[in-house]
Amino acid sequence: MPIRKIAEKSKVAEEIKEIVRRRIKVESQEELARLVLKRLKKEDKRYVLSPIRAKRIALTIPEIEVKAKTKKALRLPKIEKCPVCEDQIKPVKVRNLLNRDITVGYRCTSCGYESDLEAFMPMRYIFILKKT
Repeated sequence: MPIRKIAEKSKVAEEIKEIVRRRIKVESQEELARLVLKRLKKEDKRYVLSPIRAKRIALTIPEIEVKAKTKKALRLPKIEKCPVCEDQIKPVKVRNLLNRDITVGYRCTSCGYESDLEAFMPMRYIFILKKT
């Protein structure tokens, strides 16, 4: 069985930039990983790339905007980290008539992900070339 090889982050980032520049929009992290891996395998057949790693690297590229489409959830558990970039997430709170703080949503301190208490769990990520 051949040994798998993990591409350097900078190499994966360059391939992601090139793919998004050519396509302008990639509809899912699975599609992005498949397209990047296809290009990487031209160099070395042993390369592997997970969709989650492709998304995390894309989040670090300033020229690419990552949007998350969410699904509705009836009950939202308290969350500790952003479901998109896994950075710190802060609750958005308001005061009610009894002067108590109530959480009405969440906001990521890094990528700007926002959610109310219903639309929370990301279903699909979309990668778009930012307009300069």
